[in-house]
Amino acid sequence: MPYTRRILPLTAVTIAIVLAWIVVSAAIVPTDATEGLRQKLTYLHPAFAIITLIAFVAGAFFGWQHLKHDRPIDDLRSYVAIHQAQNFCLIALITGGIWGRAAWGVWWDWGEPVLVTFLIIFLLYATYQPMRFAIEDPERQARTASVFAVSAGIFAPVCFGVVRLTTNLLHPQPLDDPASNLPGTAGLAFGLSVLALGALFVTLWHLEIVHKSTRIRVRQLQRKVEGEDAVPVVARASSPVTL
Repeated sequence: MPYTRRILPLTAVTIAIVLAWIVVSAAIVPTDATEGLRQKLTYLHPAFAIITLIAFVAGAFFGWQHLKHDRPIDDLRSYVAIHQAQNFCLIALITGGIWGRAAWGVWWDWGEPVLVTFLIIFLLYATYQPMRFAIEDPERQARTASVFAVSAGIFAPVCFGVVRLTTNLLHPQPLDDPASNLPGTAGLAFGLSVLALGALFVTLWHLEIVHKSTRIRVRQLQRKVEGEDAVPVVARASSPVTL
């Protein structure tokens, strides 16, 4: 299986990038006199948010591929991408709260559009698994989940992008003016953070694909041993409910 063969080199590359990111952000980048230690969250929280939105778009892409070609493996890819994106989204919210507490003195500010929009996106995707698991028929479940993935995958980045265009933002916008906001080694640390977490996401995505595919094969062998009709592997991959 190609995903299995990719895990070792992906893991090695990811570890190397993550180590470089940690060294640069923790040891090389000087601590800002005004921001203090909370500056280090600049190399963590935004990257989680960026990778989250990219991952949701990836889930939408694979969902579209499933609707277009009716390949169950695409549904599995979409499911895993959304699942991992949910984890990254939660971490982005938590690290954002920590930064807000340090910078604003509050864990959350309901008047900040960026924060509220990101929370709405998180709650939107929180309905994905309950909606999917409520449908028993595997084919209808996969189609419905793919429609959700495509619809939400378009809404999330567009909504977030529109909110960022507003002028009344307390939330820092480091990507708007990299020359002034992230000079020198700080810009390098930020770039490495996005690259490192992107590599981590891809590695975790591959690991979960392999894990679920292995469970599919185990269940298929169990059915053969029990004398039941064998279910094709690709058919079993259409429904994470059975994994």
